[in-house]
Formats: sequence, structure tokens, C-alpha cells
Amino acid sequence: MSDNLIEPTNFDLIEESIYPLTIVRDRYNGTYSGGKFTAWNRDPDDIPEGICGDDCSCHYFWLHNHIVCGVGDTIQEAIGNLYINLNREVDDDE
Repeated sequence: MSDNLIEPTNFDLIEESIYPLTIVRDRYNGTYSGGKFTAWNRDPDDIPEGICGDDCSCHYFWLHNHIVCGVGDTIQEAIGNLYINLNREVDDDE
């Protein structure tokens, strides 16, 4: 390998394997979602509106959400959690 090339870290590979990928800073700082950031395997226009609603709507959304997403206190944690959840969904289908 050339000295000019940097081998990707595991996180880089994880991030590259999820497309589309949209990261959202949580409106209520994790009060309802459980993390400061959420990661979605969706285009920005397809992110559920419930995550940005008023207190009651947002609380209701997270209580009843069945859409696969990732949650974390950092962007990396949210993406890593999404990756785990996507793979869990694939394993459940098999």
C-alpha cells in the first residue's frame, strides 16, 4: 500500500455501507429519543415529522416508533447504532 493512502477505519466502512444516510440533531436533546443525534437510512425528505413535533407529538412518536434508526450522544454513536439496528433487522428476516 502506498504511504499516501490511509486505510479506512471500521467506522469509515460502516458509514460508507449505509446509503442514504441522514443525521438529525435531536430537537429535545435526547429527552424522548434517548440521544442527542438520530441517524436514518432515509433521504432527508423521508424523515418522520414526528421527531420534530411539539413535546407531546415527539414523545408519542418515540414511544411508538417502529422505523429502524440509530440514536446516540454523538454522530458516530448514532451511525453505529443504526448499523447495528439495520443488521439486526436483516438477521430477524432470515
